[in-house]
Amino acid sequence: MTADTGPMRPGTMTGALLAAAETEYGVQIFGRDGNMDRRSFRRVLADALRLANGLQQRGFASGDVVAVVLPTSHEFVRVMFALFLLRIIPFCAATPRLGRMADYKESIAGMLRAAGASAILTDASLLAQLTSAAEAGGAVRGAIALQELENAPPGAPPVASEFADAKPGDVALIQFSSGTTVDPKPVALSHANLISNTRAILATFPGKIAEHSGCSWLPLHHDMGLIGGLFSAVVAPGDITLLRPEDFIARPVLWLRALSDSRATVCPAPNFALQICVDRVKEEDLAGLDLSNWRIALIGAETVREKSLRRFYERFQRCGFRFESFTPVYGLAEATLAVTFSDPRAAPRSVHADRTALSHGEIRAIAAADEAATPVMSVGRALAGVEVELRDPAGAVLPEARVGRIFVRGPSVMTGYYRREDLTVRAVQDGWLDTGDLGFLYEGELYIYGREKDIIILNGRNHDPQSIEFTLDAVAGLQHDRAAAIAVEDERRGTEGFVVLCEKERGKVDAQELARAARDAIIAGSGLIPEAVAIVETGRLPRTTSGKVRRAEAARQYRDGALETLALSLR
Repeated sequence: MTADTGPMRPGTMTGALLAAAETEYGVQIFGRDGNMDRRSFRRVLADALRLANGLQQRGFASGDVVAVVLPTSHEFVRVMFALFLLRIIPFCAATPRLGRMADYKESIAGMLRAAGASAILTDASLLAQLTSAAEAGGAVRGAIALQELENAPPGAPPVASEFADAKPGDVALIQFSSGTTVDPKPVALSHANLISNTRAILATFPGKIAEHSGCSWLPLHHDMGLIGGLFSAVVAPGDITLLRPEDFIARPVLWLRALSDSRATVCPAPNFALQICVDRVKEEDLAGLDLSNWRIALIGAETVREKSLRRFYERFQRCGFRFESFTPVYGLAEATLAVTFSDPRAAPRSVHADRTALSHGEIRAIAAADEAATPVMSVGRALAGVEVELRDPAGAVLPEARVGRIFVRGPSVMTGYYRREDLTVRAVQDGWLDTGDLGFLYEGELYIYGREKDIIILNGRNHDPQSIEFTLDAVAGLQHDRAAAIAVEDERRGTEGFVVLCEKERGKVDAQELARAARDAIIAGSGLIPEAVAIVETGRLPRTTSGKVRRAEAARQYRDGALETLALSLR
C-alpha cells in the first residue's frame, strides 16, 4: 500500500479509484486450483468506464438505484465502480441458493421495494432465477445480464473526466441491516461515510501502510467483505486477494492457502470461520502453510469467543500464526462498518464476569476458573473520530462496569435509512446512533453483551442468550455456533422461560440422547433450566448472510410450528 497522500486525498469512492489507478496495486482472485487471477486498479478503472458507457446507453442515470447480484469476481468489482462513476446507487445482495429459492425471492423482492430499485444487474447464468424476483420487487427494468451491456457503440473508450464525480455527501451505497427480512432497513451511506470509515480502519494498522496487504473470503454483499476488504484496499491503496465464499466453505484450507501464498497481513473473518478451520482442515494440509505474515486477524460480524481463538491458535501456531494477531472488532451497518478495534499489536483481552452480578447489569471480575465466571471478549476502543456511550433505559450515560445500550456518534454514522425518515428519527438523534446492542465499558474498552431484543428475562434478571448457547461447546454431535436460546411464555407458571434450539452435526446421531445431553450441559453451565431443548437438522436454523443465527426468526418459526424438530427434551 502507498504512503498517505496528504490533505488532497479523494473524498469519494470514484476519486479513490482514480488515485489507485495511478499505482501498481490491484485485485486478485484466488481460485480453487490455487492460481491467482490478477487485475490492476488501472484495469479495474478501464473496465468500469466501458461498462458505465454501456449502462448509459441503456438509459441508466444518476440517482437510479440498482441491485447487484453477482458472486465474488472481477465482474463484481467493475460493476460497483461503474455505478459509482455514473452516480447510480447500488445495493449488493447474495446470489440464489439451491433449494431456498422461495425464501430468496421473498427476501430480495423486499429489498428491491424498500430501496426503490429499478433493476437487478447480474450474470447470464442467474438471469432466469432473478427475473421473477425482479418482477415481484417492482424493478421496472427487470433483471439484466452484464453480457447484454458489453457491446457499447463503437468509438473511443470513455475517460473518467466525461463522468461528473459525486459529492462527498451524496448517497453512494445502500446496505441492509443484518437479519432484516420482514421489514428490510435500507441503510444509506454517503461517500464521506465510506471514506471516513475506511481511513479510520487503515489508521489502526501498525507500521507503514505500505507494509500491508489484504485477503478476504467474506461475501462482497456483506459490509465486512465489501467495505473492510475491497473498499479499504482501494482507499489505501493496496493489494487485495479475494477468495469465493463457496470455495472457503467447500475447502476451508483454501482460505489459509490464499493467506499463505499472498503473504497478506490483514484479513477479516467471523468467529465461526475459525472453528470451521479447526474442525475441517486436515493435518496433511498444514504442510508448507505459512501464516506468519497474518498480523491483523480482524474478528467480528458475530460474538467473539475466547475458546474459538484459543483453539485456532493451538492448531495453527505451528504454521507461524501468533495469538497476538487476533484483533476483535465491533461494528454495524448503520455505522458504515467499524466502530471499535482492538490494538493489533497486543493480545486480545477478556473479562470473566460473575454470572449473578452480570444478570443484574453489573460487572464484577472474578477468576476464570470460578464456576460462576462468564467470559466476555473485549472489542477494543473507538476508532478515530468515533464516540461511544453506554446508556440506561432512561437515557442516562452509565459509568464503566455497568451494562447498557450502546450509542455511537461520528462521521461514519449513516446518512439515514433510505426513504424511511420514520425509522431514521428513531435510530439517530442529535447525531447519536442507537445501535440496539447491549454492552459495557471496562478499563476503557468496549465489551458486547448481545442484542437488547434477544435478551432473556428470567425472574427479573437479564440473561444474554449467547452465554446460554456457549454452554453447549462440549456436547459432541452438535454443530459449533449453531444454536439459538429464545424466550418463550410459560403459561403454566405465568412467567417467561426459554427454549434452546440446536443443530446436530451431519450424519447419524441419536437425536433424543443429544437433546438430553444438551439440556444437562445448559443446566450445569448456566444454572438455568430450559423449558425445552430441541434438536433440528443441520442447516435448518435461519441465518443472516454473515452466518449468524437469526434468533427472532427462529423463535417465530418455533412458535408457529414451522421448525421441524428431530427430538425434544422437556422441563
